[in-house]
Amino acid sequence: MTIFPITANFHRGEVPRLGVRRDDKDRLLNAMRGQSPIAMAAGYLTDYATGETTNITDAMYERDGARWTEEMTYNLEHNDMEVSDEFADALLGRGKR
Repeated sequence: MTIFPITANFHRGEVPRLGVRRDDKDRLLNAMRGQSPIAMAAGYLTDYATGETTNITDAMYERDGARWTEEMTYNLEHNDMEVSDEFADALLGRGKR
């Protein structure tokens, strides 16, 4: 099972909630940035708060069953994008035995 950090309806155009602060944000960002991409996009990522396209190329990453994009990392950092506890737990290795 692949765990994504965002809403289940993202594929239908539903943008995640913004302004949702997390105590583990810095740890999440460090874990998200510490991976090599598994795929590169042919386009640029979007800032969810402004709707503007940036000049940053998007990419996809995966670790321990969690999968995310550069766009999600950007929006967590700049806009406090909502991240599910399930995603955070998988990415940070919480609950593993």
